Amino acid sequence: MISVAAVVAALALAGSPITLAEVRVRSRDSVQALQAELDRVRAGENLAGARSAILPQVNLGGVVAGRGEGPKYQFNPFTGQVTPLDLTVGYSNFDLNVTVQQMVYDGGRWWSRIAQAGAQEEAAAGQLREQRNSSEFEGVRRFYELLRAQERARVLGANEERSRDQVARAEALFQSGRAGRVEVLSAQVNAGQDRISALQHAARVTSAQADLAVWLALGADVELRAEGAPPEEGPADALELWVARAREQRPLLQVLAAQVRSAEQAVGVARADYLPAVSAVLALGRTAPLPGPFFLEPSRQNYLNGGLNFRWNLFAGHATDAAVRSAEAGVRAAQLQLEQAQREVEADVRRALSAWTAQREAAEVARQNLACASEALEVARGRFSVGEGATLDVRDAQLKLAQAELQLLETRIDAAIARVNLERTCGREGGSP
Repeated sequence: MISVAAVVAALALAGSPITLAEVRVRSRDSVQALQAELDRVRAGENLAGARSAILPQVNLGGVVAGRGEGPKYQFNPFTGQVTPLDLTVGYSNFDLNVTVQQMVYDGGRWWSRIAQAGAQEEAAAGQLREQRNSSEFEGVRRFYELLRAQERARVLGANEERSRDQVARAEALFQSGRAGRVEVLSAQVNAGQDRISALQHAARVTSAQADLAVWLALGADVELRAEGAPPEEGPADALELWVARAREQRPLLQVLAAQVRSAEQAVGVARADYLPAVSAVLALGRTAPLPGPFFLEPSRQNYLNGGLNFRWNLFAGHATDAAVRSAEAGVRAAQLQLEQAQREVEADVRRALSAWTAQREAAEVARQNLACASEALEVARGRFSVGEGATLDVRDAQLKLAQAELQLLETRIDAAIARVNLERTCGREGGSP
């Protein structure tokens, strides 16, 4: 019979190895992050569109037209007579022109729109960083879940090996007459139960592999093997330092601050309707009634027009007032959202730091428990080997050792995930300090 330990060893060697650093890099290009990148590109193009208002608008136009009139009646309003005209008259027109129009002043609308589009682009860039951080955290979490599943499989396989060893010890004592048959049967049952647990856990390894592969856009059929171990956790900084980092580095807060600036510029756009707008127009062209003069006499039929257009909407039915008040309400709404987000981020930092601290302390207790459980198992085995103990005593010590190993594994991985979550909450990209 092939032992579960051998199966676990085969699982550990199978699949493509992947490290935490590779997961961090690939996760930052997740589908969600790529969508945020497209939003940033669109925001950049909107900024370019807003800047176009300060540049001259150049248009090329032309007309080739003809008109014919047949016989008709002509009315003379002074004499009251109607005179029939039997002439057939034809008209034609050829025109080609270049028109340049430059906005001179529009109440500050164009500058406000440029500033607003710039703030929106900054917000989109911040949202991209926020999404990349979230995507990276999710990839790291799935990596650690795969590592957790692999290590649990290893612990369960080792526990099954210890159970098989206990079966051999019980059979040897039975053959020597120092233990009863019931000890052998109990040891065999225990080994069978441990084997079932280890085999059932193999499905969790496959599930964790699929979850990570899909997130990294590798396909669910790709088998991955997490390489590495949870880092050893050092001392934690004070809460005030983590909160200060979050206020300074968290992209979400930068996004909301940019949205406040965008809303403030929207007020300027709305208020521009209170002021006049002035634009300059220059038109250069040539026109002729016949194609000959139009095409063959370049010194004739030319014209140049220029002027200033002035427009001032003195009353728009209070529509401008309503637009300004609506924009001002938008500023206040954006400010409230920023203030609430700041409070929530600070609370998230406190919760994340508390969770990380608790898991670090739990991991230290788990290390101590593991040392005690290992020693207890050795004592129980020694007593059983000399016929002073029972299989039940060894089984109890063995289960406690397996539980201690699993508990240490769980707390170390949970501490690693909590640390990464704390870094994400503070906006620290790529695990940077």
